[in-house]
Amino acid sequence: MTDDSPADPSVISTELLRGMAAAAGVMLTAEQAAALVPQAEQHFAQLGLLDAIADASTEPAGELHLDRWATPGSD
Repeated sequence: MTDDSPADPSVISTELLRGMAAAAGVMLTAEQAAALVPQAEQHFAQLGLLDAIADASTEPAGELHLDRWATPGSD
């Protein structure tokens, strides 16, 4: 008998990290992904905390130009 239940989305696995990296064009070995798992777990836990305090009535920014303030002459 196999467990066909969906994977827990809060669990970060090496396979998940390797898939995410591959989607971005980065190839990770199983060992590299395993080393990144604890960091990814902390990162996604912090993102979850931000989701919890987000105001649902606030619209996201339509444009974000981080380079505008750093580039001379780009008003």
